[in-house]
Amino acid sequence: MSSLQSMIGTLPGYIICFAFMLLTGVQLAVLLRTFREKHGKARLIIALLHFLLGAFCLSVFLDYTYNVILTQYFGNVHPFEQWMLSLSWLCYLGLAFVSVAVLFAYGKAFRKYRDTNLTTDSIRQAVDLLPAGILISEPDGTVRLANLRMTQLCRRLTGELLSDARRFWKYIEQTATDSLLIHTPEGETWQFAKSSITLDGKEYEQVTASDVTEQYRITDELADKNRHLKEVQDQIRAVAAKECSLAAAREVMNARMTVHDRMGAVLLSGKYYLDHPENVKEEELLRLLEFSNYFLLGEAEQPENEMDPLQKTVLEAARIGVTVKIQGRCSTDETIRRIIAQAVDQCAANAVRHAGGDLLHVVITEKQHNVTAVFSNNGRVPDGPITETGGLASLRKAVESAGGSMEIQSDPGFRLIISLSTLIQA
Repeated sequence: MSSLQSMIGTLPGYIICFAFMLLTGVQLAVLLRTFREKHGKARLIIALLHFLLGAFCLSVFLDYTYNVILTQYFGNVHPFEQWMLSLSWLCYLGLAFVSVAVLFAYGKAFRKYRDTNLTTDSIRQAVDLLPAGILISEPDGTVRLANLRMTQLCRRLTGELLSDARRFWKYIEQTATDSLLIHTPEGETWQFAKSSITLDGKEYEQVTASDVTEQYRITDELADKNRHLKEVQDQIRAVAAKECSLAAAREVMNARMTVHDRMGAVLLSGKYYLDHPENVKEEELLRLLEFSNYFLLGEAEQPENEMDPLQKTVLEAARIGVTVKIQGRCSTDETIRRIIAQAVDQCAANAVRHAGGDLLHVVITEKQHNVTAVFSNNGRVPDGPITETGGLASLRKAVESAGGSMEIQSDPGFRLIISLSTLIQA
């Protein structure tokens, strides 16, 4: 059986020497970790003896290799070393296997201890797994602790390693907004904060970074909605202001139309009385004139049971000598009846004033929520296109305000066509 001495200076001897160097290094690491994590005195003593044995074997190899060179000149080797080297290399191989088995046992114990106890490594891993970034440094900028998230942020924002906390914070102050918000190229939003902490009587600076991407998105979305809401409110105010103006204009228009109609009715009644005194009752005409004067002066009271506007207009047309014949059933919708009554009033007055007629035909048809009224008279044919002024212009405004349409024809005779929808309210 070959002794270890015979293998010194050969390739197998170098391999064995290198293996013992590697084992000694691992044994030292196990010893330091056992001491640092305080696994118990028994394990610490075993780890110490294990390391000393490995170191002793390694020293024998190294010392003999050194003495081989000296013996060329001095020719002496220590007797104990001579005995150690005279042992078979299988003994050292067995010793190496025992050392490896011990190292595996310690590795298993380390894993079990790490899984069941709080260690420095577990604390470090927990800090690295935090979604927030943490940086602790001394006042001069020396980094003492920086988790993985903060290191990644520094690399992504500055393109440099996190080695100077003061320089990194200066970059944040120059780049961030008023709320210390920074937007990364990846579309994330991070909010930074800085504070001072004291540990063991020594002051440190702490920088934290929180991912507020979702909150910023929601805040930005709310800001857009608030801007849109403000625009809508401004539009509503503008529409309300226009509505007030339209309401005032509508009241003025209605007042003018009422005055126009009253004055026209009075004048036409007087003309009809002068032309046909035998067909008009003088007392009734005087009462009409008196009521009209009171109405124009604002002194007339509205009757409690006011007559239907269409029936009232037909009676007033009769007072100026115009007979109104209505064919078809008129809608009960108040707006439609009011507009048709206004049209009857204007057509009856124009028939007397411009055409010399005394008969007004009104044909009313209703189909699929649409009401059409066609007005014609027995007077003279118009000389040309009819210009919409005064009462006809007011009538068109009333029709179009209700969502309807109005058409005037003069050939082959006068025709006024009004179309209204029964679904449109005033």
